[in-house]
Amino acid sequence: MKILHVVESFFGGVYDFIKDFTEITPEYQHTIIYGKRDGLKEKFENDFKENVDFILWKNAKREISLKNDFLALKELLNLLKKEKFDVIHLHSSKAGFLGRVVARVCNHQNKVIYTTHGISFLRKDISNRKLQLYIFLEKIGSLCGGKTIACSKSEAEYIQSKRIKCSYINNGIKLEKQKIKVLKKENEKLKIATVGRITIQKNPELFNKIAENFIKNKNIEFIWIGDGELKEQLDSKNIKITGWLDQKKIHQQLIKVDVYLSTASWEGLSLAVLQAMENNLPLLLSDCVGNIDLVAEDYNGFLFKTKKEAIKKIEFLIKDKEKIKKLGENSYLLLKKEFDIQGMIKKYKTLYKQLGEK
Repeated sequence: MKILHVVESFFGGVYDFIKDFTEITPEYQHTIIYGKRDGLKEKFENDFKENVDFILWKNAKREISLKNDFLALKELLNLLKKEKFDVIHLHSSKAGFLGRVVARVCNHQNKVIYTTHGISFLRKDISNRKLQLYIFLEKIGSLCGGKTIACSKSEAEYIQSKRIKCSYINNGIKLEKQKIKVLKKENEKLKIATVGRITIQKNPELFNKIAENFIKNKNIEFIWIGDGELKEQLDSKNIKITGWLDQKKIHQQLIKVDVYLSTASWEGLSLAVLQAMENNLPLLLSDCVGNIDLVAEDYNGFLFKTKKEAIKKIEFLIKDKEKIKKLGENSYLLLKKEFDIQGMIKKYKTLYKQLGEK
């Protein structure tokens, strides 16, 4: 079976999703047409298996541009006229819109799966006018056909609330042997970390304000695993910024961490949080779409709406290391039950089979 993956922003969680997906499905021949973006490492192709081919999507840009979008649409159209694919798998909003339009023109709409990865109108950093435009474009895309798949139940419900047909398949990660936590000495600092690009979506300003509240407590350290354009907002003296790390080094960092903190303003379903759960970490997550699927309150962590609530929960956890341990163990159990990549892949394969037979 030949699968075409269409992805404008080949970076971060989407990159990891497709890499793991193609690796676990060697029985398929995957072609990835991708938009180039700052942060995409050189020779990234070496990360993938032999069943994957790549095509550069030269004109694909993240933001709306009539000229570039028309040219990108034309590139896709030429590809679908030249080659036949059993399934067309679209990733994220821009690829989701352009891909569905082109598939409709080519009469391939019944071969399309569109995985949202945090749909465009979840964004909190845009004007209401632009927000309404994104909702309108998603509705147009939906009319072009295909199956829309959200990455979490809460994201699907949010999309459905805008009267757009949608189902969901939970994101998942590969579960290796359960990570062995590093034994810590009594006098070592409590480490609170997050993973991700330092962007407005991840709300580094709020992360910084939470950290500032503990600036006088020398036994607590905050860590941002990643880098990004808003790095200057993380100026509290008790925050360490690691810069970009590969997946192996991210795991090495998380093994040493005690609590995972997410201040994100919106998510689809964060693969970084799943990695934290794999490393037996209790979760302290902002109460937003995507995050709410990952926390069973007081079982594997807590949700918070305000800076004050987050600080209060950290103060609670500082005093009870056994609670931290128990919440972390439950994080792994919840991950294993709900967010194992094998379950995710099984559901996508069922969809692939249905579409490939049409």
